[in-house]
Amino acid sequence: LTSPGRQGGDPVKTEISEGKVKGDEISFSVTREVNANKMTTKYSGKVSADTIKGKAESERNGQAQSRDWEAKREVAK
Repeated sequence: LTSPGRQGGDPVKTEISEGKVKGDEISFSVTREVNANKMTTKYSGKVSADTIKGKAESERNGQAQSRDWEAKREVAK
């Protein structure tokens, strides 16, 4: 998984784990370490043509958080 760097920095690449595909549904987890704290985000989504749309769920300070996410296939140049 590649995500934008903080404050205009280089993109950050993180390995996914627990990846699953069932029909057009996809799910996986990503664990990042920030300031010596590990945080796991669980992604789920639905594939449609060259796009995946879904939810990302995590916990921060004991509170569950959820947000929408979208990924698009990179066009070959």
